[in-house]
Amino acid sequence: MSHANEHEFIELARDLDAEAFWQENELCGKFTASKPRCGMFFSPDDHWLFEFLDVVSTIRYYEDKSHRDALHKEANAITREHVGKAFFDEDSWEHSPKRVENLFGSEFRYEENGTPWLQPVTNDPEEFARVLDRAETVEMSEWALPEPFLKEWDHRQADGKPMPLLGTGSRGPATIMTSVLSAEDVFFWMEDHPDLMRRFSDLLATKMIEFNRALREFSGNDRPGWWITDDNCALFNRDLYREYCYPVLEEVMDALAPGEAPRYQHSDSSMEHLLDYQYALGIRSVNYGPEIDVRRIRLKMPATMINGHMPPFLLRNAGPYEIRDRVISDFEKAGDGGGLTVTTAGSLAAGTGVGRMRWLMHCTQKHCRYDSPETNRAAS
Repeated sequence: MSHANEHEFIELARDLDAEAFWQENELCGKFTASKPRCGMFFSPDDHWLFEFLDVVSTIRYYEDKSHRDALHKEANAITREHVGKAFFDEDSWEHSPKRVENLFGSEFRYEENGTPWLQPVTNDPEEFARVLDRAETVEMSEWALPEPFLKEWDHRQADGKPMPLLGTGSRGPATIMTSVLSAEDVFFWMEDHPDLMRRFSDLLATKMIEFNRALREFSGNDRPGWWITDDNCALFNRDLYREYCYPVLEEVMDALAPGEAPRYQHSDSSMEHLLDYQYALGIRSVNYGPEIDVRRIRLKMPATMINGHMPPFLLRNAGPYEIRDRVISDFEKAGDGGGLTVTTAGSLAAGTGVGRMRWLMHCTQKHCRYDSPETNRAAS
């Protein structure tokens, strides 16, 4: 098992009471300075898990529920001990609803030592027009929920297990488009076949709304709000984003996150050129790439909660005082008013150990306070 302990960092954060930290953290989420300190969170994912536990077969992880649950339980035991929190589902689902990418024929490819990757459907514009023809006729409420998923849902419900609320968010239009088609084809076709790509964009908005309304109705989800993960929006210049992506998000969020409902976007990429569009879309909680200075995000998006802005590889690789100084710097740049939540700018990098996680908690607790600001710049 790699990265289970990092003694230097654990020793530096030896006085951290993890249980008390997370209890206080419950009071720190709102955009206000009337709270003890900045909130914080971690987002370890499957990439992180594979390296943390030296997972031998990634394919087995995705295909074997009992094996997956055992790995989750193993990781949770370690993070509970050192960080005071579990991050992985120990009773994971075998089946899931379909994805909107599947509507256009894009399916996951599984390869050893990697995570699933959605495959482009075609590189022939005439064939893609036929793909759109077929997608247009699909009744989403009938298509969205495969029979194996429905059976698993019924079994879990009968057993009295907690049931998830579906239809809460999805990948954004830029990343969906560049999965269904190769990125090269997306941009060539926007030049060579603009009517086809506008049709794709329009149909995507319609079907995303139909699809997620079906998921919400099925699961009894009546909570408005929407989250977006759209790393590949960085590939779009301002004009192309405004023409092909902005209208999709505008329609989807007006339908699923109307009015003041929460709107969140994650894009751990260099998409600073789109910040004003994001703000105009009513996005008020973000997690952006580390290349974007946190002061620029605050300038362009003044009322938006910034979830970040620690570079993932800095947390994984740097010394403790470089990490501490970055926490202090981000707080000075964007912490005024309570609009900063400390986390990585992107997911937790594979190879980041629990000692470094504890140290980030310690730095946040000591240097990002509103109730005793004199401690914020004190040496640790």
